Amino acid sequence: MKNFKITNLKSKVVQFMNESETKQFFTKNSLGNYKREDLQAIRNKKIENIAFSIFTMAAFSILLLLMCGTLGFIDSLIF
Repeated sequence: MKNFKITNLKSKVVQFMNESETKQFFTKNSLGNYKREDLQAIRNKKIENIAFSIFTMAAFSILLLLMCGTLGFIDSLIF
């Protein structure tokens, strides 16, 4: 069963509901005042952001190590 994060756009109050509660809630309330987000999509987005950050840090670390090695090699050739 899907879980949803319901945010009131006027008062910024956040509620967490499952599918059946969401259906009942929106039969009584209009969708215009609320923002509905799927919690699984929010979790996936966080995981993607963390993975991207780790990959970027690793890439820059490798580039830095390669640059230091290249500069050390050039320095050993000159002197």
